[in-house]
Amino acid sequence: METIIKVISCFLALFVIANGIWVAFMPPFGDEPVGFAIIAIGIFIPIITFSVARMSECRYD
Repeated sequence: METIIKVISCFLALFVIANGIWVAFMPPFGDEPVGFAIIAIGIFIPIITFSVARMSECRYD
């Protein structure tokens, strides 16, 4: 997989995690579960991207 896609997915994940932290810890309170779900999505974005990249690279070897 192209390196630029990996880099973009990491930057996207960082922005999503920062957004999740903002939602979870800033007022109004009560949105913590949604913030933690957004943080989890931000963690899974690079994991999924790198696992797909590894599978596609193994296919071409």
